[in-house]
Amino acid sequence: MAVRYSYLAVDDDQQLIEDWFAALPDNIAVSDRQDRLLLYFRDLKALDFEQEIDQDSAPFIFIQKPQVRRGTLWTDCEVYFSATPLGTQFPRLQKISRDFSKWLRQFEIVFSNKRPDDSQWGYYLEGGIMSWNEQLFALPKALQKLQRGQYFVHHKANENALDTLAKTLRLRGYETSNVEQSPDL
Repeated sequence: MAVRYSYLAVDDDQQLIEDWFAALPDNIAVSDRQDRLLLYFRDLKALDFEQEIDQDSAPFIFIQKPQVRRGTLWTDCEVYFSATPLGTQFPRLQKISRDFSKWLRQFEIVFSNKRPDDSQWGYYLEGGIMSWNEQLFALPKALQKLQRGQYFVHHKANENALDTLAKTLRLRGYETSNVEQSPDL
C-alpha cells in the first residue's frame, strides 16, 4: 500500500517540506509544477520515460502543494510515496518515509480519524478533509491561520462541493469568491 502523509501548509510552510527533501543526499530529479512536486529517485530504479510508467513500481514521491480555492480557502497538502509495497521494492524510500514521519510529528496534529471528536479544529476543516485524511498535521503558519479562523478544504474538492461549502460558509458569515486570489488572512 502506498504511504501518504497529510498536512496543512501555506506558502511559507511549504518551503519547510521542500527543504527537508532537498537535504537528502540521494540523486533526485525534481519535476516542479504549480500544484505539486514529483521527486524521482534515479539511483533506485532506471525508468524509460518514453514508455508508460507504473507508479506502483516507481521510486516516486509526490508532494501536493498548498493552493488557494475560491479566493480564501487553502487546500490541504500531502506527501505521497507511490510505490506499493514500499519497503520490499525500495528500502531506501521506506527509510525516508519513516524519517519524514518522525520529522512531521514535531508539528501539531489538528485532526485524527482515530479520535475525530477530539479535534478542536473540525469546524474549519471542510471539503472532505476529515473524510480523506487519516491524520492531519498543521505546519506553523497554517496553524496560525487556523487559529485565526482560516478554513481549509481537501485538495481534491470539486467545484460542486465548493459551491455547497460556499453557501454553508456564507451562513456562517464567511465569504468566498469564484475568483482565485491569495487570501489576506
